[in-house]
Amino acid sequence: MPVFLCRWPNGDCSLVSARTRTEAIERLDEVANAEGCPITQLSHLQIHFTLTDEGRLALEGMGEDTEDEIFEFCYPELKQALVEGEGVPSAITRERERAEVSDAPAPAPATELGRRAKEQLDMPTTLVDRIVSTVSKQRLKSFKPRGNPS
Repeated sequence: MPVFLCRWPNGDCSLVSARTRTEAIERLDEVANAEGCPITQLSHLQIHFTLTDEGRLALEGMGEDTEDEIFEFCYPELKQALVEGEGVPSAITRERERAEVSDAPAPAPATELGRRAKEQLDMPTTLVDRIVSTVSKQRLKSFKPRGNPS
């Protein structure tokens, strides 16, 4: 299954396994709404964990190809500063404030109910539309009209 990389507006990034970009956005909703965030599919993924004395997993590191892909997509200014060996703190600040990574507007849900739900819950539009559609279909199936149909 493909692995997607999401670059959050605050400079953080997340990896998620999903069949499609849309599914990745929906899965990332556990963290926050990823609509409008830059997302790409990784071609390399190698992550190493260590087992701690407390019985937990701690990130030990990642493969070189994985780290290169993440830095190229998420942190190009920081990558350049690290290569040149100077200005790393200011590059980190610039990466966290990059305007082109700010949340882009997401498409509106298809229904008024969906738009209200999205406003209250800040869920991805695709997820809102699917939930509204599923619930609507269930309600229509259970609907019993009064009187005789004409």
